[in-house]
Amino acid sequence: MPGVDPLSGLHEVEWASLRGPHHSSEDVPTQLTALRSADPVVRGRALSALDDAVLHQGTRWQVSAHVVPFLVRLIDDPRTPDRHDLTALLREIGLGDRRDQDLPFDPATAFGRYGAETVTAEQENLVVELMSDLEQEHVEDWTDLANACAEKWEADAYRATAARADVYRRWLDDDHQEVASQAAELLTWLTPTEPVVAALLTAERSDAVRASANLALAHLNVSPAAVAERLTSLLRHHSLVVRITAAITAAYRLGPDLPGEALDILIDAKERETLPAFPRGWHRRAQRGYVALALQRLGLD
Repeated sequence: MPGVDPLSGLHEVEWASLRGPHHSSEDVPTQLTALRSADPVVRGRALSALDDAVLHQGTRWQVSAHVVPFLVRLIDDPRTPDRHDLTALLREIGLGDRRDQDLPFDPATAFGRYGAETVTAEQENLVVELMSDLEQEHVEDWTDLANACAEKWEADAYRATAARADVYRRWLDDDHQEVASQAAELLTWLTPTEPVVAALLTAERSDAVRASANLALAHLNVSPAAVAERLTSLLRHHSLVVRITAAITAAYRLGPDLPGEALDILIDAKERETLPAFPRGWHRRAQRGYVALALQRLGLD
């Protein structure tokens, strides 16, 4: 927020000791600082370098979780340029390439395949050491241990991201609609607390934000009673993308009890030659794919 340095404490982190895809992460503070440059070329290079430093080829690293608090504070400050692009990077750090088929999201299951919870600090240090010298003879359980550490770093990045749900809820009312619409998608992956659900039900900053909030509600485990009245009213919204996403959500949350108007909207959307663009954050599936899945839930695929 204005008046507060979002990078306060940046140099208190021992970046050089944190493993990234290119060994040391000592350049990360410089990259984070350059995201506030007045020169768009400098900012673009910094964003690309930071992406490569914490998310190389989609993999989270030891350093990734440590970047999250600074990135969130940068986005939260309206003086920061390109906040929508930073929000996209935040989502990638916290969630990687996960898509709507992974919703509703269960962190315990997602991060429980390789034993991330049992990794000790000594084992983590050993993996970092082995990764720094891949020519040396590896210990017998190197692969299993490396997988466990990779899962731990992924879980750490998710938890660092999930810990700031109150901030993302506030972003639903952000002046930048791409920050707000991505915040709605980000909230879909977190625990659906009453304040989060209430904020998604009332989000109205723009049509894009409303549509994103609709899709978030489609994928959260919320009771039909909590959303039925709101969805019904949105089926008559002036924006086509809001109407379509409200109908999709009605199919997901209300099933065969959805209003007939919602079914009409879905059938019309299926038959249209073109559909309006869905908000940023929901681009990992084509619009027509969401419509098809909604009809499939009704047994009408």
